[in-house]
Amino acid sequence: MNVHNGFAMQERLLARGEQVEWQPGMDLRNWYPLTASVQHGEISVAWRDMGDIAFNDSFFENTLARQPREQRRICHAPAAALAQFDDVPAPDAFIFHVSRCGSTLLTQLLASLPQCIVMSEPPIIDSVLRLHHDQGQPGSTIPLLRQLIGAMGQRRSDQEKHFVIKFDCWHIHSLELLRAAFPDTPCLFLYREPQAVLASHQRQRGPQMVPGLIHPALLPLPARHTAPGDFDAYTALVLESFYTAACSQAAAGRIMLVNYSQLPAIVFSALLASLKIGCTEPQLDAMRERAQFHSKYTGNAYRGDASAPQAERLIELAAAIRPAYEALELERLNT
Repeated sequence: MNVHNGFAMQERLLARGEQVEWQPGMDLRNWYPLTASVQHGEISVAWRDMGDIAFNDSFFENTLARQPREQRRICHAPAAALAQFDDVPAPDAFIFHVSRCGSTLLTQLLASLPQCIVMSEPPIIDSVLRLHHDQGQPGSTIPLLRQLIGAMGQRRSDQEKHFVIKFDCWHIHSLELLRAAFPDTPCLFLYREPQAVLASHQRQRGPQMVPGLIHPALLPLPARHTAPGDFDAYTALVLESFYTAACSQAAAGRIMLVNYSQLPAIVFSALLASLKIGCTEPQLDAMRERAQFHSKYTGNAYRGDASAPQAERLIELAAAIRPAYEALELERLNT
């Protein structure tokens, strides 16, 4: 199956830098996996040496971009090199979400804690999941995911005790596979009422809301036609798929539901305790201060979302998928 990879150019840019030749036994501590590919029939992983640069930006790729160009060192290593990360503890939490729903704020609050390692939407996950569907070797995916996620959770200081990963929003459809790799890791799902999410994507469209950019096996959609170029209708279709998938998982007791309206209060009232993350009072004060600012544009005070230019159309689309949202809300409230 040859599927267009909408992130191909982006992934090539991530792997630009001084090329370091792989040597058997090479120590990959402080190196982080970027993408995976098949070379001569074998899985190869591209790594970047990040030194002591902390992953505290809104997204994994923002931290990569922050690294000075002259420090960027890249190594392509066989999958066997991952064996050195076999003993890394399992993550403390997986965060799934519908996008534009407060998940970045949550990860930023956790990333402000020196005891937390937080990886926000690392591209290696999507790279491996695409290989899983394209290469026809499902038995190798689970150990590969365990090792790659272990590599991202490597401890670089004695302070680091907890490890959290936020996935791309379409990865809710891959939750079964990810849970197979880490069956005991708690899973959260953040969501928001449909009209607000639709409006946010109308202002700035995410890649999952553009037909053809996401591997179709990673983004299964309801069998409903949308007109070519009608991105708002397509966005509603994608959003409905997230609500429906999460509702099924929540009903089975596999994920904890968090509504956007509960943020940031629920972080302090329940989430930190449920994840067994202890904090000092100064750390809690710093998190509350961080919550006053925009999740993606650090330093900008958050004053709510801008109005949508085509609100009437969005009201109509939101009404059509609202039953899926309300089913999710009912599941949360009953739980």
